[in-house]
Amino acid sequence: MKRRDFLKQSGQLALILSLPSGNPFLSTSFSLFSSLQAYLFSPRPLPSFDFDLLIQNATIINGLGDPPFTGDIGIKDEKIIYINVHEEKGKKPMEEDLKNMKKVAISPSVAKKSNLNPFFRERTKEEIIKIWARQIINAHGKVVCPGFIDIHSHTGMELLINPVAESKIRQGVTTEISGNCGSSDFPLKESLSEDEKEYKKRLGIKERWTDLKGFVELLETKKISLNWGTFVGHGTIRALVMDEEKRAPSPSELKKMKKLIMEAMEQGAFGLSTGLEYTPSGFAQRGEIIELCHAVASYGGIYATHIRSEDNEVIEAVGEAISIATEAHLPLQISHLKTCGERNWWKMPYLFDLIEKASARGIEVTADAYPYTAYSTGLTVFFPFWAFACGQDEFLKILLSSQERQKMRAETEEKLGGMPWENVLIVDVRTDRNKNLIGKNIEEAAKEKGLDPFDFVCQLLIEEKGDVSIVGFGMSEENVIATLKHPLVMIASDGSALAPYGPLHRGRPHPRNYGAFPRFLGYYVREKKILGLPEAIKKITSMPAAKLGLKERGAVKEGFFADLVIFDPEKIIDQATYIDPEQYPKGIDYVIVNGKIVIDHGEPTGQFPGKFLSGPGNRN
Repeated sequence: MKRRDFLKQSGQLALILSLPSGNPFLSTSFSLFSSLQAYLFSPRPLPSFDFDLLIQNATIINGLGDPPFTGDIGIKDEKIIYINVHEEKGKKPMEEDLKNMKKVAISPSVAKKSNLNPFFRERTKEEIIKIWARQIINAHGKVVCPGFIDIHSHTGMELLINPVAESKIRQGVTTEISGNCGSSDFPLKESLSEDEKEYKKRLGIKERWTDLKGFVELLETKKISLNWGTFVGHGTIRALVMDEEKRAPSPSELKKMKKLIMEAMEQGAFGLSTGLEYTPSGFAQRGEIIELCHAVASYGGIYATHIRSEDNEVIEAVGEAISIATEAHLPLQISHLKTCGERNWWKMPYLFDLIEKASARGIEVTADAYPYTAYSTGLTVFFPFWAFACGQDEFLKILLSSQERQKMRAETEEKLGGMPWENVLIVDVRTDRNKNLIGKNIEEAAKEKGLDPFDFVCQLLIEEKGDVSIVGFGMSEENVIATLKHPLVMIASDGSALAPYGPLHRGRPHPRNYGAFPRFLGYYVREKKILGLPEAIKKITSMPAAKLGLKERGAVKEGFFADLVIFDPEKIIDQATYIDPEQYPKGIDYVIVNGKIVIDHGEPTGQFPGKFLSGPGNRN
């Protein structure tokens, strides 16, 4: 249509629109109106920003330790495609990007959807934003930061049972890194043991897999709410190759373990984890671990370790971990750094000195810690290693002998490191007969049974076939704060994704499973002011992302994946306690994973956008 014809028909259109409805002239002039409409609303270049989600007026903490700023975040598909920083003086969000788009004709369908007048006129900024974004969140007064990365998690099979990952996603955790402490959900034997069959039956897991690739395929079929990655567990591999024997591997066994590690790395594991305070991982000597770590290093992987002692020999154990990483030439992650037992609290500064000096020498050493003064593990952790030399069944037979018990008494009580039995809380058992003991400490339960605490522990382990979970109040608040603040330490949960219903609801789990990250931000950062909020956020976002080599995650930046948390900095707090642990936190408005809102004001949305995040051996 020529400009002259357009002007002529525009005048006619004005006349048409001024006529009353029902005028016969309207029907005869319909073709004229349609022609003009086609011109006005013919396809034009859309605005350069077409958002699936627009977060406005947010206090943005980018995860890199930088000061907060007020701005807007535009999300398209999985990525952050736009960040607007408000001017310091006078809020003018998106003004520069809008100034050349004030006058724009929009199609009738968009106008109807957005409840806008479709005729060519000057649009307000708010109208244009409505057109751009399919969904808008006004985050005024709220913090928007990267989703939290839990670098030390034990979530694995739990995702097959509850893909929502209830207790973790509600904390703001958008990425779980599992396979820690020497235990992973792969590789597995083709045939399951009776204990494994019983465990899977109790959880209701019918699926089968043997390697990481098979497990990931199940997760991708099931769909999960958050991102998931994993280490491969040394204890799992050693048990597969050598059962639970306390000896050095033969050359062929060592070769087989290396082959399994290499397969796991090629399938996406981030590295190797050891649990040297547990069997069978703890049966390995330093040389064995160094040899296996060489295989990990060849793929650019990480060595993550639950060190050999966290109490009486903790200094030596940290030294061993550093020496392994040094000789194998790979980064080191020390799991849940702490000193347990009052007699060992004084050692914490020496641990800091060890890792600081190693870092100064160029060793990539970091650690993680959880924001609690109590740990959680199995009751057998207090018993000497020699008692497990032939496996769990033989250990239980030793417990039946009063003479053998007495051999273990001194070593077991020494392992407590000055922590009294009353500081050891029973949180889960295997059988119904002892469910009444859950929530009681060892001292209290022993008195009720009329037994000495040590003898009571032995008897309970026999009745429960060694399957007793405990919480131990063994750390000092002063050391916890010092550890959380340390620049080489990031924050983790050491927990799993649980739920207060279904098979994942049992016993009284450690509250870290439900509240570690909100507790860190609410109690330690806001209330105790141990760190500024930007530095605290860095410890749970970009710092673990950098350690793991996660590309385009862990920061609020254009081009990065939209893993985000929107929370109220004045209200975020954990509610889980040791007495009532299955409580979700408060103060988190939204959790966004790969651009999709997964949690909306505390409730799941039914979205499952989580992905498997591959380690260095399986990245394109």
